[in-house]
Amino acid sequence: MMQHSGITKPALQPGDIAMLQTVLQGWCEEKSCGIASPAAQHVARELVSWFECGIRDQRKLSGLMRYMQIDFNSLSISTNTRPESCGSPSILA
Repeated sequence: MMQHSGITKPALQPGDIAMLQTVLQGWCEEKSCGIASPAAQHVARELVSWFECGIRDQRKLSGLMRYMQIDFNSLSISTNTRPESCGSPSILA
């Protein structure tokens, strides 16, 4: 188990990671977005957060992804990398 800020969280198991990767890959394909893009990294963090909060069903997680909006202005993007195309430059629906 991992402890952070007084909260104990169970470690992600290999099956959990595989399922989360599948959800993220599906989102990336749907949005024509590279998996290493800043947007995908942001989405991956959200996925893990939802999973840690108890949403463990792959279909539910995939459904939540469809309603997620990303504001590219709020993402931190390194100056030596170019963000990959992910639909509209301001919001992904």
